[in-house]
Amino acid sequence: MNKIPVPAKYLPAVVLAVVLAAVLLGISYIGTSSSTNMLSRGSVSVTTAPISMINKPLEITLPGSVQSRQAVIISAEIPGCISELNAKEGELVKAGQQLVHIDGAGEQVIVDAPAGTSVSPNADAQANYDKLAREYERYQKLYQVGGIARKQFEEMTARLQAARDALQIGSVPGSSSQSQQAGSANLTAPISGKVTGLSATVGQTVQPGQQLMVLDTGGDVRGVVHLEQKDLYLIQAGTPVEIFLENSGQQSIPGQVEAIYPEAGTGTPSFLAHIRIDNANGLLTPGMAVTAHLKTGQSTPVRAVPNSAIIQDQENTYLYLVIDDKIVKQQVTVGAIIGAATEITSALPEQAIVIISGMQNLKEGDVVPLP
Repeated sequence: MNKIPVPAKYLPAVVLAVVLAAVLLGISYIGTSSSTNMLSRGSVSVTTAPISMINKPLEITLPGSVQSRQAVIISAEIPGCISELNAKEGELVKAGQQLVHIDGAGEQVIVDAPAGTSVSPNADAQANYDKLAREYERYQKLYQVGGIARKQFEEMTARLQAARDALQIGSVPGSSSQSQQAGSANLTAPISGKVTGLSATVGQTVQPGQQLMVLDTGGDVRGVVHLEQKDLYLIQAGTPVEIFLENSGQQSIPGQVEAIYPEAGTGTPSFLAHIRIDNANGLLTPGMAVTAHLKTGQSTPVRAVPNSAIIQDQENTYLYLVIDDKIVKQQVTVGAIIGAATEITSALPEQAIVIISGMQNLKEGDVVPLP
């Protein structure tokens, strides 16, 4: 190749031009490299998911206790004669089933009293009537929400009427002596169980408090929880229950509500639910405190995120959210784990998106390029 000679007088200008060109190219390269690195530091690649609404099974969680499953004694409530006996020794009976019908003791002569006055009612009859009147009010509320069968409510109504009749015998105005029928009573099984110790027979004359039979409920223990009036709309006999032992982690024992009873002696309507428990492994002992999860069979919508989005930091729980293409770390409170999702019980910004992977190197304020 023929070289074109450069006159000596132009050499300084050529060298200067080459140097300037090299400097300009270097500056351009550095600027381009610097811009690329900044973009790399300010933009991250992550996987996101929307915050969704899912159906959460509705449970009622209540503190409870373990009690000995004791035999229940069935006793006569009024004096009279047994006219019906609907149970046999060793027979299995269900809660609410009529066991015994007692006809009142017949005519009872009241002590003489001046005309126009009344004899003071018998104290025991008055106390029995007052007690049954309170129980009747609770049974009525329980029946109205489907907590007990119609037959149980009708039997309670009959018992109250019998107590009222017995009370009226002791207080009749207008004559020197009066006689009335002492009423009748139906005795029903308060719980399901096996009839044992049967001592009643048809035609037998009995007195109040006289033991007629015993119901053996079987098993060794049962769970007991207190219910409020509002709980009866969701809980009834047959409702599945999961019993958790205190300080046992996630260990649980299955059970089932076997009966609900009005609770006496409380200022507000309250009820006791007895829970049948499979205690074959002997984990439960009387007096033990437990937590009962009563599964109502209904559900309620809740906000939830994938389990992979949850970040635990010591005692706090966080989510990485994308808001206006920027990452925000937000502390949240969580509820139940429902399959692959976790319920979020705290407030979240509207239209926020949750990050479910790629959080290892995230920091608040990073930019997330979204399509």
